[in-house]
Amino acid sequence: MTSRKPNKHQKTVLQDVYEENQRLLGREVSVSGKTAKPTVMILLMALTIGFFLGGPEEKTASSPVSSVEELLSPEEQVRASMNEITEEDPLIDASVLSQIYGLSVRTIMIDPGHGGHDPGAVGQAGLTEKTITLDLALRLERRLKAHGFNVILTRQKDISVSLKRRTELAQENQADLFVSIHVNSVPVDTLAMIETFYFSPRGDARVEAIAEMENSNSGYSVGEWQSNLETVGRTVKVEDSRRLASHIQSAMISKMRELNPNLVDWGTRPGPFVVLMNSNVPAVLAEVTALSMPEEEQHLMDIEYRKQLVRGLESGILSYISEQEGNPT
Repeated sequence: MTSRKPNKHQKTVLQDVYEENQRLLGREVSVSGKTAKPTVMILLMALTIGFFLGGPEEKTASSPVSSVEELLSPEEQVRASMNEITEEDPLIDASVLSQIYGLSVRTIMIDPGHGGHDPGAVGQAGLTEKTITLDLALRLERRLKAHGFNVILTRQKDISVSLKRRTELAQENQADLFVSIHVNSVPVDTLAMIETFYFSPRGDARVEAIAEMENSNSGYSVGEWQSNLETVGRTVKVEDSRRLASHIQSAMISKMRELNPNLVDWGTRPGPFVVLMNSNVPAVLAEVTALSMPEEEQHLMDIEYRKQLVRGLESGILSYISEQEGNPT
C-alpha cells in the first residue's frame, strides 16, 4: 500500500501555506512555525490539506429550493399531507364522549365523494375534489374514532366506488349515520359557499342540476332507479336526515367563519342524490365549499384550513347525536 504521508517537500509547502494563512488572520508566526493557539493551527492545516486533496464543492450563488412543497403541485401537496394526519392537534375535550358513548349511535359511515377515474370538481390550479374529500374523510375518521365510534370509510384511497356500492357498504356495516363529503363547483368563480343536502325525490332546478352531476356514477340501471323511487318514502329517514343536515350546516358555518368570514351560508336543501336514496338511517351530503373559486382553492391547500373544515363536520355530527340522545324517539 502506498503511504499518504507527505514527504519533506510537501511538508515545506504546507508549512509555507499555513504561515501565510496566519499572517492573513493577523497572527504572528514563531520561528518554529507554531502559534500560541495550536488548535487553530491544526484546523487550518486540515483545511489546507483538504484544499490540496480536493475539498467539498463550493455552493453556487443561487440557493436550492427551500421547501419540498415548492416542487409539488397543489394536488401532490394535499396528497403528501395525508401522511401527517396522525400527528394532528389535540381532539375535542373528552368530556363530550361521556355524553354520547355507549348510546344508540355506534357506527358512522363517512363517504369521501368521487375517486379513481372520477375526479369530481377540478380547481384552476389542478386541485381535485376527490383528493380534498379523501383528506377530509381520513381526518374526520380519526377524530370520531377518538370519541369511541366505529367509523368506516367507503374508500380509503384513490379508487372508483359506484354510488350503489357506497349505499350497500352502509347497509352491510349497519351504519347508524351516513355522511357524504363533497366540494362544490359553481359557474360563478368568485363565490364560495357551504350547503348540506338530505334526500328528496325532487329538488329545485339548481339542486337537481347538482344532483345530476353527483349521480353520474350511480351503478343503478333505469329499472332499479324507478323501483327505488317507489319505495324510497318507506326507507329514507327524511326528518332525521334534515335535522342532521341542519346541525352540520350550522356547525360548519360557525367554525369556518372563524377563518373565512366571506363563506356564504346556503343552508340545507332536499335533493335527489342517489348516494342518499337507499339509506334507512339519517344521511346527508355536505358540500363544504366551492373549488371553482381560485381563492378558495388556495385555502384548501392549507392544512389548517382543512382541519377546520373537519372540526365543523365533527361538531355538527356530535351536536346531532347529543340532541337525539337527549330527545329519544
